[in-house]
Amino acid sequence: MRGDWDMDYGFGGSDLPPPMSDVVCPFCAMTCDDLAIARDGTGQLRVSANGCARARTLFALPALPAHCFIKGRAVPLDEALDAAAALLGDAASPAIGGLAADTEGVSTALALAERLGAVVDHAASDSLFHGLRAFQVTGAMTATFGEIRNRADLFVLFGTEFERHAPRLFDRIVRPPTALFRDGGAARGFLIGPGDGPTPDGFERLTADLAHAPAIAAALSQLLAGETPRGDRVGGMAIEDLARVAAALRKARFGVVGWIAASLDPAAGDVAVEAFNHLVVTANASTRCAGLPLGGKGNALGANYVCAWQYGVPLRSRLGAGPPEHDPLRYRLKSLLAGGEVDALVWLSALNGAELPDTRTPMVVLARPGQPLPRDPEVLIPVAVPGLDHSGSIHRGDGVAALPLRRLRTTAATLPSAATVLSALLGRLPAPPLATPLRETAHV
Repeated sequence: MRGDWDMDYGFGGSDLPPPMSDVVCPFCAMTCDDLAIARDGTGQLRVSANGCARARTLFALPALPAHCFIKGRAVPLDEALDAAAALLGDAASPAIGGLAADTEGVSTALALAERLGAVVDHAASDSLFHGLRAFQVTGAMTATFGEIRNRADLFVLFGTEFERHAPRLFDRIVRPPTALFRDGGAARGFLIGPGDGPTPDGFERLTADLAHAPAIAAALSQLLAGETPRGDRVGGMAIEDLARVAAALRKARFGVVGWIAASLDPAAGDVAVEAFNHLVVTANASTRCAGLPLGGKGNALGANYVCAWQYGVPLRSRLGAGPPEHDPLRYRLKSLLAGGEVDALVWLSALNGAELPDTRTPMVVLARPGQPLPRDPEVLIPVAVPGLDHSGSIHRGDGVAALPLRRLRTTAATLPSAATVLSALLGRLPAPPLATPLRETAHV
């Protein structure tokens, strides 16, 4: 089955839209909105300007026929939906995860969770909840991508693999071709973390163990406040290097402290983000400084927003007949799956960033073509890619904008959207006991 799933069938049809500019890319939390998309004679999409390697690969995904599968056997869509409804209808402890989709897809997935009494969680929620839990404790001082791009003159970036988590960070935000209010040319800064990879112009790499990120940020806060940390080194960094970073933050007109949440210690990421937030607050006593959390693939922030505005709670909640129940530890889906506490799982992966979990839990998978599959799930339904095959919206990583996604291709092999499939699945399940859905009463 997986061979069929990955086949390149090419494009068909001749009613493709003309070339487009200012296209929004849905494949990372930066949601770059300056891409130019060209088409060849067959309708194949190609990023012709301003995209990263990931965008060039994913925009070129072929449109595949709508083959659905039940345990590896090809079936029509209606038969797959009937099998999915039967599996979910018998479940006592269902969950809906992945949630890598556009706003409408996520919203419909949550409506399905409400009908089933299911737990909801995003594939990237570990990184998301580092920031949420820290925000509850310390608050946060952040800025929009636009403000940072146009004003920041110093960056202190904690983490590794920035090119993987935010591929165009330096091109678009840190060292853009033009900036409105920067004085003295391009921004400079420090990269703090493990590794000895290439260092951008104007930046200095300082090797450190990110398991000690909270202590490093705390030491920087002490130095900014005029105090002297104990010892000669913190987290592998010499105090002299920390003092240079602190002095640069103090002198900057607009400093930025940024981090890749996914590269932090999974067990103490929230503690690290608390320390970063405190460092930003300390720097603001004498100059302007902002936090820059990076990451959140698969529209993780958008999924959390949708859950919050429809149900009054974040993700990692159980939705159902009673009030939504939120518990970020109890309803962490990875832990539930590891403990065998889920007996049916709906996994939504219309975008990248929601690789299927390695679990024997019975699964109904809604995934974009080409999604790697560790095994044949009980039910597999391919869905369209938002921003390629249908319009929609996705939330930018700075949390201030929902950007529009446009339909770029029209082919004979167009797949249904995730929202369409989930709505059809909802129609096959028994009606809820309450007349008024909770998502309509959460704000009352």
